[in-house]
Amino acid sequence: MKHSSFGPSRGQLSLRLAGAVAVAALLAAGQALAAGQAPALEAMVASGELPPLEERLPANPLVVPADAIGTYGGTWRMGLNGGGDNGLIVKTVAYDSLVRYDHEWKTVVPNLAESWEVNADATEFTFKLREGVKWSDGTPLTTADLAFAVEMYQDPDYAAGSWIDNKNNPATMEVIDDYNFKFKFGKPNGMFMETIAGVDGIHITSLQKAYCSQFHPTYNENAEADAKAAGFDSWALYLQDRCAWGWETIRFANPDLPSIYAWVIETPLTANAQRVTWKRNPYYWKTDAEGNQLPYIDALDMRVSQGGVEELTLAALNGEIDFQERHIATTTNKPLFFDGQEAGGYHLGEVIPSASNTLVLQLNLNHLDPVKRELYQNKDFRIGISHAIDRQEIIDVVFTGQGEPFQVAPRPESNFYDEELAKQYTEFDPDLAAEHFAAAGLTEKNGDGIYLASDGNPVKITVDVISALRPEWIDMLEIMQLQLGAAGVEIELNNIDRTLFYEKRPAGEFDAQVWAGDGGIEALQEPRYYFPFSDESVWAYRWAQWFNGTRPEIAEEPADWAKQQMDLYNQVRAAATPEARADLFNQVLAITKEEFPVIGVSLMPNSYSIIRNNLKNAPESMFNAWLFPTPASMDPTVWYFE
Repeated sequence: MKHSSFGPSRGQLSLRLAGAVAVAALLAAGQALAAGQAPALEAMVASGELPPLEERLPANPLVVPADAIGTYGGTWRMGLNGGGDNGLIVKTVAYDSLVRYDHEWKTVVPNLAESWEVNADATEFTFKLREGVKWSDGTPLTTADLAFAVEMYQDPDYAAGSWIDNKNNPATMEVIDDYNFKFKFGKPNGMFMETIAGVDGIHITSLQKAYCSQFHPTYNENAEADAKAAGFDSWALYLQDRCAWGWETIRFANPDLPSIYAWVIETPLTANAQRVTWKRNPYYWKTDAEGNQLPYIDALDMRVSQGGVEELTLAALNGEIDFQERHIATTTNKPLFFDGQEAGGYHLGEVIPSASNTLVLQLNLNHLDPVKRELYQNKDFRIGISHAIDRQEIIDVVFTGQGEPFQVAPRPESNFYDEELAKQYTEFDPDLAAEHFAAAGLTEKNGDGIYLASDGNPVKITVDVISALRPEWIDMLEIMQLQLGAAGVEIELNNIDRTLFYEKRPAGEFDAQVWAGDGGIEALQEPRYYFPFSDESVWAYRWAQWFNGTRPEIAEEPADWAKQQMDLYNQVRAAATPEARADLFNQVLAITKEEFPVIGVSLMPNSYSIIRNNLKNAPESMFNAWLFPTPASMDPTVWYFE
């Protein structure tokens, strides 16, 4: 199978095709396209600070389709929620790897790799890099950089954990020449192209060898001494500080680290930063249909809100945000933003969530307390909690009637949608809840009407929540607190910051955590709630470590049903055809339906984005997901200010 085309991606398809045909005709006739660049770069070329445009672009630049040819200039203003909001940066700036998805999130299309071939059993993937792409410092991007990234990920002293060093099926890279290479796998890896088309693909293009190798002892015999001189205890810590890969926050705190993104760091992300700013990359390797180098927008200005969502909301209402969805697009904010459109000079775009659920209640099935572990692992207890939740009340009060009772399951838009899985145990029925609590061994109550566990203590669940991330979670949990209290289960809310939220997981002493229902559309790639798949499978964190061969000091052998799912999912990974993968994954979901590991509340309703009226080529409708990182996946490089 060979792939080498960039598919059209959103509305006005006929217009795009006509433009593409016109460009192709010019090239075929040997006529050079009239190339342009940002005015500031023209001045730098004239002064000799930069080489000419034709020396900065690759031989075959990636042409990005757009509704209109734009104009250069302007600063895109948006907001980060605190100094650790690296996720927004990944979803805005850092989505550039070998391949990517089209705007419909259906087809894998070329990016840094202009073509690829896959062998019959999906064990070998041969890529051809776009020749002449340069890092932001002007250094050519070659297979040596990718091989260095593979080497670093597989370094036992500094393994980061990814598809590259996956314990079940690690990647081996074979360099053919400067621009051609192969990834080889010991087992079939039928989902590999989807893996690297998502956000995980940035791992392989995160590290420039020329810069990052200076911190590693294999390439610099003085690496340890240099680290000590710089104030670090080891070369590994120094390397991490300078070249942390993936999406770690510190990776965006080093302006010296070369990248291949459209914008490069100017003011870095730090814990106390008030602004994170980015300037255009003069070596960016994409153009519009007329040969003009992208991006159109000069700079990004990300204000860092230490005051939470309220500060960003006020900024948006005042017309100080040009495009954003993350953080501010809450249900409670929507009437404010709708009414403020004219005064703020913006309008609302449509955002289709990938998440299946507004809130996922994850009881810790691996709790260190044996009494809580036994209770939480009892399916009847989980079913009892589910029937004790009046979901319609939550939908009416918190979401103004938007949504419907829904478990954690693939969304109706997904090919894996199963109405029975989505709707089971969603009926509000206190009597039925009591029957299931009794089946779980809860028969005695204290004077406050709370069930007593087998050790005689009241059944009390402390739920960890990050209100700064989604304020509506607190509103939902406070209603659930009253509903479950009436049913005999005490709920205590523990509102904590994101760092502590993650740090508690390996210890295993938390009762429950909540999150949104990732995997509603991208269920096959993000099955965290369907079986113990990753660190985000908080409900069975230690089982997930067993599955992934990580953290052996805390990993635990899973229950038989979970092991059966893991075996099926490994077969999914190995299957070479979409049909085979779908059949196997439906078997995984059938076990999920039977075991009911986590509890959902309601189907995530459509959201919205804030779009300044003078911002053009920005999407009026888009998906929102982590594995399909929006807005970066909607090509902000062709957005421009009118």
